[in-house]
Amino acid sequence: MKLDRLLAALASFRGDGAAVRDWSLLATESRGLTFGVKDRELGNPHAPLALEESGDVRYRLVWSDGRVSRGNLERRQIEGDLSETLGYARAAAYDDPDAAWVLGSRPMPEVAMLDDDAAALARGDTGLLADRLERVRSRIEREAIRTWSGSFSAHDSTARVLTSAGLDAQARGTVVGWHVVVNGEIGDGFSARRAEAEAAFEARLERLLELARRLERPGPTIPAGARPVLLAPRVVEAYVLGTLLENLSGPTVAHGEGHFRREQFGSGHPVLREDLELRLDPLQPLRRGTYRFTAEGVPAAPCVFIERGRLVQPLLDLKYARRLGLDPTPLPLGLDTLHFAGSPPLALPDALAAADDGVLVLSVLGVHTQDDGSGDFSLAAPQALGIRGGALAGRLRGTLSGNLFRLLSDGGLRFVAFEDEPTPGLLLRCRFDPQDSRA
Repeated sequence: MKLDRLLAALASFRGDGAAVRDWSLLATESRGLTFGVKDRELGNPHAPLALEESGDVRYRLVWSDGRVSRGNLERRQIEGDLSETLGYARAAAYDDPDAAWVLGSRPMPEVAMLDDDAAALARGDTGLLADRLERVRSRIEREAIRTWSGSFSAHDSTARVLTSAGLDAQARGTVVGWHVVVNGEIGDGFSARRAEAEAAFEARLERLLELARRLERPGPTIPAGARPVLLAPRVVEAYVLGTLLENLSGPTVAHGEGHFRREQFGSGHPVLREDLELRLDPLQPLRRGTYRFTAEGVPAAPCVFIERGRLVQPLLDLKYARRLGLDPTPLPLGLDTLHFAGSPPLALPDALAAADDGVLVLSVLGVHTQDDGSGDFSLAAPQALGIRGGALAGRLRGTLSGNLFRLLSDGGLRFVAFEDEPTPGLLLRCRFDPQDSRA
């Protein structure tokens, strides 16, 4: 994307008596192939075959009076009347002293983000994705599946971050992925910078269909109360990691709105069980969360947020780094580069044996309505399976409740390894109130 006109406009524009003092731009362009199936129908208007291109620029402007403007410019705006566009940006400027700075030039790490086969898919070579779509279709046709929907995609994207202080870095990467939902409720998929291996694809699809079969069977009758609960990796990502990341975020820490306090970071005092850790490594090659730099130009690097149950540092963009007097940090782009661990994980069969008369929870509803600061939760679990004699039984529906931070401090908490999942499951003990599984 050519930025010469925009850079010239930033240098010359005057509005409301102010000029642009500093600026930071993130220019992105993407080309991709997408197609899908909606309710068994290929090429449905809700899931069309499409070759698409896009491009935009995210900007942050610091004006000569110290005020700040943020926004996005589409390609047509960059090629249009920039004086009008910048006039609108100036009219929307606001006071935000901690955000009124940009990064200067700095070295960026090298990491593998581009896969040639994925790039060919993004240009329109449907071979691999079409083959996998057909494998899903033919495999599902052999099952008693009422309906299914799915999406398949590949994108080839470039990003360039540049600032008035001399930073100018570029990166190119691919993303290829698929996601299938069976019977309108249970789904799975994969996304990374290159396609997953054939065996891993086939195994993931088989696990999804096995879960769909089990959800069609009625589960055991169980009383309400505390019992072993095994949270599947998707639930750990959606609720446990989501809550931890929210409490570790710069705004939450700076405003004192979360469970963790500013003075606890670096204090050496445990706030969770002493074997727990949470760290990020965006330099693992070809993962969904792999990158060279953040949108503001912070270089990617390994980063520890929680170590041995102790808070090391919050997740900080430029604004909240300045507000808290700390250095900005890399930020998670995808959960496959986020490492959440504790004691050595149990194998899944061992976890099921340890969770007899318990429940495997596959999904939860209501994550965004929970009190992140206190950790108290009450989550609907519409897709759960009973556990009997070390094996999965039929479907249960119910409500999970408890306190996340007490559970993460409990000595009985166990991590559980799930096949081909970067995020572990969690075996814990909390309240499960069942509902009528026929509802």
